[in-house]
Amino acid sequence: MNAFLQAVLPFVGIIVVLIIVHEIGHFTAAKLAGVKVLEFGLGFPPRIWGFKRGETEYTINAIPLGGFVRMAGEEDPSDPRSLAAKPRPIRLLVLSAGSIMNLLMAVFLFALALTIPREVSIGRAVITEVVPNAPAERAGLEASDVIYEINGRDVKNVQEASYLIRLNLGEDVDITVKRERDFLTLSPHARWSAPDIVHVVEPGEDVQTVAERLGLSAATIRPAADIESELEPGRELIIGLGADAIAYVTQEGETVAWVARRLGVSEEAVSAAAGLPDPNKLEPGQELRIRQGATGIIIASQYPFTETQALPPWESLPQALQKTYESLILVRNEVISWFKGAGRPEVAGPVGIAQATGEVVEEAGWKSLTDFAALLSVNLAILNILPLPMLDGGRIVFILLEIARRGRRIAPQKEALVHFVGLVALLTLAVVVGYFDVLRIFAGESILR
Repeated sequence: MNAFLQAVLPFVGIIVVLIIVHEIGHFTAAKLAGVKVLEFGLGFPPRIWGFKRGETEYTINAIPLGGFVRMAGEEDPSDPRSLAAKPRPIRLLVLSAGSIMNLLMAVFLFALALTIPREVSIGRAVITEVVPNAPAERAGLEASDVIYEINGRDVKNVQEASYLIRLNLGEDVDITVKRERDFLTLSPHARWSAPDIVHVVEPGEDVQTVAERLGLSAATIRPAADIESELEPGRELIIGLGADAIAYVTQEGETVAWVARRLGVSEEAVSAAAGLPDPNKLEPGQELRIRQGATGIIIASQYPFTETQALPPWESLPQALQKTYESLILVRNEVISWFKGAGRPEVAGPVGIAQATGEVVEEAGWKSLTDFAALLSVNLAILNILPLPMLDGGRIVFILLEIARRGRRIAPQKEALVHFVGLVALLTLAVVVGYFDVLRIFAGESILR
């Protein structure tokens, strides 16, 4: 029941709303253009239920993989009220209207997320480590530098620092840091693809020896070895013995390394006080895989604290417009990075997205679903505009071919056949992806990590 409330219910709600918004875009544009709309459908046939109002049927269908607006003569211009009979600019607008509506919906959702009171990290990003021979080291960045600006934009926390670097992949990034009392602006290159640092533990090696061998810190090695480092909030730690003992109550988000730095004690002492396993023990043959990041810096928050923030609408709306635009850039960067060797695309179907929804709720709470829904809306807009048969982008391709052929259309029967093949391929892909999504869930694997 808990999984249903955390994953299935919010997922279905989000997807239904986004699909309805998308189809309303097509529906409204078609009506304004004088196109006859035969059916407004949620899901794909067979039909479960429906009713007719005016000349349009409104239906709910059995296959919950999308929705559609069925217009008269989408490929055949013989009907004067058909889509195909309209001028090419009108047809392009009607077919693009769904994606446009999803982008507008993303702006609304981002603005709503910024307006709703939420917890935001208040500690600036501090560089805890610079990977040897990485762009950051060559640019002169050092451990303990505190990041204040990236490309002229104020950086308030770790999340913003990571976001702005990913936004500028493939470019030199101007990073303004505070080093002791001085402010410096250094410009490391943000790589499209950064190779993982891989090390197989040899007999006799522990965290400290591996850290020295790789030129990294022990705090970086431990997460790669799955050594527990996050502390349970509200727990009292007694570190040391007798009169020199230190009593400390842990706060939300604190780690062994952070508490050790704050109290000026060893990480081993903090781990022992918290009842955690030996923080230096490694198993021979264990593979450690450490991700570098685009510039080769590892960052952490100055303070593990948050504060509640909520923006008024006149501030949240411009920021939402910017976030929607930048989401498109991040998608572009992600696609380019695949071709640059940064990994393979992660594909998920409805089952996988439902799992991701549940994980977002579990880790970040219900308020985070607004941001998540905005990102899904952006992705839905992009997916539908791709030049694939059956999708809006596939139909747009035929209009562009018509323009290239100086007004000569592809035969309606041939275009309809292409879209039918696309539908079959889409449904087949959904089944295959859904199968692997189910296997991942039964294996207990996360989709977000």
